[in-house]
Amino acid sequence: MTAHLEAGVAQAAPWGIALDGLLAGVIHQRAKSALLEAGRAHQPLAERDDVDDLDLPLARCARGEDWHWAGTCARPVDGQQDRPDVRYWLGAADPRDLEEVAEAMPGRLEIGQGRYRQHYMPLLTTVTSAVTWDAVGDPDIIRDLVQNIWAIGKKRAAGQGRVLRWEVHPTDRDPWEAGHLHPDGAVGRPTPSTCLPPEILNENRHGGIGWAGLRAPYHHRSRQRRLVLPQLLDG
Repeated sequence: MTAHLEAGVAQAAPWGIALDGLLAGVIHQRAKSALLEAGRAHQPLAERDDVDDLDLPLARCARGEDWHWAGTCARPVDGQQDRPDVRYWLGAADPRDLEEVAEAMPGRLEIGQGRYRQHYMPLLTTVTSAVTWDAVGDPDIIRDLVQNIWAIGKKRAAGQGRVLRWEVHPTDRDPWEAGHLHPDGAVGRPTPSTCLPPEILNENRHGGIGWAGLRAPYHHRSRQRRLVLPQLLDG
């Protein structure tokens, strides 16, 4: 699967966006919208001790200590794929906007500290014309899920990660490799070490070993494991 981008993508992790996380986000948002339309309460994932696994159109791999989805993280196809561009964003409260909603304003708005302090933060952006994923799954369902995603990654409202079009096409890669490795043979998703052949670990075709999410939702505490990390974008 390929997402053709307007100018690149800003990503939170030092590797690409996980395909199962992207698909799970769409399914979760649709289920959340259905609940709200029906007048039913929605409990945020962060408030749950455990979360259910959504029915994704991907195969499951159970070769390791715990199962995971057979799909990689995004890989840039060109541009500065091995050297992310460091950009910055500024967050500041506008006194003119505050005057419209506040009954009274202080003589001086403190922007160096407190709740109205300014933020000047770095944003790592991968400059590339497209990113690709490999996976084992149902292409028709995947195509339906991604067709209405207009942007991926961080700072989407500011124009980052804008998607021009999606392509979902078959591959002739070995099914296990398609679900775990980038085309160059490097580890392409967070993976238990017991799931990987010794030669991949011995040749350091990965981004090291550390704590990461095993499957979507990746940020949830119940998903955290000590895993072999994907190849890092900064080389």
